[in-house]
Amino acid sequence: MYYLDLVPSPLSFRGYGEYAVQQGAGGVWAWSNIITNTTMATLSQEDVDLNYPVGRLTWNLQNPVCRQEAGLRVLTLSSCTVSQFTCSDGSCVDFAKRCDLKFDCDDKSDESHCDIINFPKDYRSKLPPRPASDSSLPIALDVTMDTLNIDTTTMLLSVSYNLRMTWFDNRLTFNNLKNMTRLNTVSLEQVAGLWRPHLGFINTDDIQNTAVDADAVTTVVKLDQDFAPDLSNPYEVEIYRGDTNPVSTIRKYSTVYTCNFDLVLYPFDIQNCYLVLQMVGSSVEYLGPTLLVEYGVGRIDLRADNATQFAVARVRVELIRRYGYAMLNIYIPSLTLLVISYVTLFFRPSIFEVRVMTALTSLLVLATLFTQVSSSLPKTSYFKMVDIWLLFCIVLIFLIILFHTVIDRYVDYSAFFGAAPGFKEGTWLRPPSGGRGASSIKVLPADLKDAPPSAGSGRRGGVTAWQSKLRNFSVDLDFCLRFSKASIFATFLLFNLVYWGRLAAGSGLVYYLYN
Repeated sequence: MYYLDLVPSPLSFRGYGEYAVQQGAGGVWAWSNIITNTTMATLSQEDVDLNYPVGRLTWNLQNPVCRQEAGLRVLTLSSCTVSQFTCSDGSCVDFAKRCDLKFDCDDKSDESHCDIINFPKDYRSKLPPRPASDSSLPIALDVTMDTLNIDTTTMLLSVSYNLRMTWFDNRLTFNNLKNMTRLNTVSLEQVAGLWRPHLGFINTDDIQNTAVDADAVTTVVKLDQDFAPDLSNPYEVEIYRGDTNPVSTIRKYSTVYTCNFDLVLYPFDIQNCYLVLQMVGSSVEYLGPTLLVEYGVGRIDLRADNATQFAVARVRVELIRRYGYAMLNIYIPSLTLLVISYVTLFFRPSIFEVRVMTALTSLLVLATLFTQVSSSLPKTSYFKMVDIWLLFCIVLIFLIILFHTVIDRYVDYSAFFGAAPGFKEGTWLRPPSGGRGASSIKVLPADLKDAPPSAGSGRRGGVTAWQSKLRNFSVDLDFCLRFSKASIFATFLLFNLVYWGRLAAGSGLVYYLYN
C-alpha cells in the first residue's frame, strides 16, 4: 500500500515498507528501494509522458522481485477500494461491473482479460477429474424437452431437447464469478482445452453422441461465495475454487430414438419410450405441449443405473394414446355396420336376397376397414385390441349370414307345403282339385275338423298329415327367428362386457379420469 508524499519535490508515492514510486530526472517515474537506493523498475517509454503512474501500466522490471524475472511487466497502482475495480486509466468502477458484457470504464478496460478458467500446468483435457474421495465422478444430467413426435408405424420417437451436463473439476480455479450464470460463459478457446463428459445416445437410429461446438454453451455456476484475491495479478481477480463451483455445458439436440411399443391395448394403450444415455444423477423436464397429434405426454422421469463402470441413464417418456381418432374412424363405423347387419334379422324372412346382400355388404366394408387399419399400424405377432374388435365384428356378421341361410331354408320348406311364415292353427290347406301336376297350393281358412277330404287322396288322413307338417315348420321357423336375434344380441353384450372391462384396468381409456 502506498500513500502520496506531500513533499512537493520530488513527487512520490511512498509505501509502508522499503519501496516507493518516485518521479526522477526528466519526469520518468521509477519504482525504487529507498533503503538500498536500487531502482526496481521504470515506467515504459509508451507511458513516460503520464503525469501520474496511477492505473494499469507497463513497467520495465530491472531486478527480479516477487518471483518475477526482469523484463516488461504490467503493474497496477490504484487508489480504488477493495470493492472496486481499477480501470487502466486509474479510474474506479464497482467490481460487480467487471466483465459484465457492458463497458463501464472510459478506456473499456473492464471488459478485457475476462477469461474464466485458470488451467494448471499439468492439466490434461483427456483425463477426467478425480474426486478427493476416490469415488466415481458425479455428473448431473438435465434434459429439457421442447417437442416430441411419435411415429407408431416405424416405432420411432423424434425429440428436440436441451441437454445440460454439470460436473466439478477440482483441478481448476475460476476468475471473477458472477451470481448470474450467463455472465460466467467460458470462451470457445478455453472450452477446447477443458475436459468434458462425452455422452452416448444408445438407442438411436444411427451413431450419435454429445458435441461441443459453436452451438454448445459452457458456463461456471457460482455456488460458493468464498474467494481469494490474487494480489499478484495486475488485472485484479477474485479466485474461486473448482471443487465447490461446478462447470456446466448445455446444447440443443434433435435426435430420433427407437422404441419398442407394446400395442396389445391399441388404441387405448399407454407406451413407455426410453432415451438411453450414459450419465448419472440427473433430472428431466418437458416444456412442450402435453397433447400431441396422436399421443398425450404423461410422466417423464430419469432413472440411473450405476452398476456398471460407465453409468447409464434412461429417460422414460410416458405416452398415452389419444383414442378419439380411433373411436371416430374405427369403432363407430364398425359398430354402425354391425347394427345394420343385426337389423337384417328383423326383415321379412321371405326377402332372402335383401337380407343377405345387406349383411354381406356390411361384411365387405368391414373387411376393407380392417385392412386399412392393419396397414397403418406396425406388424405384430400378437393381436391388438383393435384387431380383436374388428375380428369380432366380422365373425358376428358372418354368424348373421349363417342365420339368414338357416332361416331361408325353413322358409323354403314352408313354401313347399304351402304355409307362409305366419301360419296359424285357424287355417288349413287343401290340394287343388287338379291333383297331380299342380303348380300352386290354395290356402283356405276353415275349421280343420269340418274340412272335407282331398278329392284325389282317397283317404281322410291326408289333410291331417299336411296340417301336422305345416304346424311343425311354422313353429321351427318362429323359434329360429327368435333364437338368432337373442343369441346375436347376447354374444355382443357379453363380448363388450369383457372387452371394455379389460380396457378399464390400466389402459389409456381411463387414464385421464385419474390424472
